[in-house]
Amino acid sequence: MDFFIIPNVFQKIPDFFMAGNLGLAVFSKLNLLEFPLATLLMISLIFHFKKTQAQKWLMISGFLLLGIASIYLFSLTPKLSSLTATWEYAEKMGTLGPHGQDVQQLHQNYHRLYIGMDSVKMLLLLVNMSFLGFFISRKA
Repeated sequence: MDFFIIPNVFQKIPDFFMAGNLGLAVFSKLNLLEFPLATLLMISLIFHFKKTQAQKWLMISGFLLLGIASIYLFSLTPKLSSLTATWEYAEKMGTLGPHGQDVQQLHQNYHRLYIGMDSVKMLLLLVNMSFLGFFISRKA
């Protein structure tokens, strides 16, 4: 979802840090929703697991979804938030200095990682929904 929402935020809000802080606020809230949902999906898959090849793939993708949600919530979003706050403060104080490029590059790397993981997450959700639809249609 990051690649759908954030470009629009930066187009509508001209201040870079204000737009970034809004994006971080939105995705922090989504992370708080994604993690329990991914946990419930994983628990559901564990209790309904049968040893078919397709359901093994569901378990793997469920585990990956939980891992992505965990990385977002406990690592990547807090790092992006902290780095953005540091960058914004240094920019306002005029103390960005020669290490400013490092801060900006690290921020960009984290952001690209977030977008990449979001793409993988969307693909995994599509795969899960396809498999679940197939299983439900077979039972009906």
